[in-house]
Formats: sequence, C-alpha cells, structure tokens
Amino acid sequence: MDPTAAYLQMFEAMKEKDLETARERALGLKEWFGRGGFYPPRYSRVEVDAYLADVLRRTAHLDRDPPSQPRN
Repeated sequence: MDPTAAYLQMFEAMKEKDLETARERALGLKEWFGRGGFYPPRYSRVEVDAYLADVLRRTAHLDRDPPSQPRN
C-alpha cells in the first residue's frame, strides 16, 4: 500500500462527497496502520489519525443495513 496515495484519495473523495470511496480508503489505512505500516511522510501521525477518525465517523452510516422496504 502507498499510504500517501490512499490518504490523498481519501481526502479528495471527501471533498467530492464520494463517501463510499473515502470510507474504503479510510478502512484500508486503518488496517495498514494497525499492522504496523508507516505513515505518509509529509503528514504528522496526529494529523493523519485525526482526519482518519473524522472520516470513519462521518461515513459510519454506510456500514449499516439499509432500512427494509415495506411490502405492499
């Protein structure tokens, strides 16, 4: 994984309101960091962790099942 590319893709996706892509990149980064992967070199760990947490919070609703449709 290239964490810099993933971080920038996540940022751009949020800017474009592409929440699915943003969440996908955020989850990938979370997993990468959890396995000891390195952080993007031009960004502080605090900055990356804070933005990652914000994206995951703002896109958490995407993991929930859609409401069931009423039967006619």
